[in-house]
Amino acid sequence: MKRMRKTALQYGIYLFAALMVFFLTMQLIGYGERYDFRIFNVVIQSVIVYLGVRHYARSTPNDYNYLSGTMSGILVTLVGVIPFAIFQMINLAINPGMMNTLQEGFPVFASYLNPFTAGLIVLAEGTAVGLVLSYLCMRIVDWKEVSAKKPYLKTAE
Repeated sequence: MKRMRKTALQYGIYLFAALMVFFLTMQLIGYGERYDFRIFNVVIQSVIVYLGVRHYARSTPNDYNYLSGTMSGILVTLVGVIPFAIFQMINLAINPGMMNTLQEGFPVFASYLNPFTAGLIVLAEGTAVGLVLSYLCMRIVDWKEVSAKKPYLKTAE
């Protein structure tokens, strides 16, 4: 469990940093208010969750299983997404132009959309994506890393 926490903290920080770099880069080049570019957050999150799950599997081969592999990915997600959601709440509170753009983009929910609810949406979206990615990455890592070390799982020729 200690190794899982260490992996989650390390790769969660990588996830947070990567999301921040992407967001700030989009701000600098003038695409900061393009909320549809958040699809690239999924790509970033996919890569880092995969790397975190793979690292955990390689560092604890005897303790790695479906549950621990998936859990390591979920913890990476939470460590990275929670501070990013908090950052977005603060950013939207001090940047009313971006908040107005979001409200205009979603007119049905405009009266409910404020910095807090927008931050909760970021948190919910990132967590939901992380749950699915954690399971998928665990399956890929298990197939690539763990199965290769278990000769009894190989098919007979």
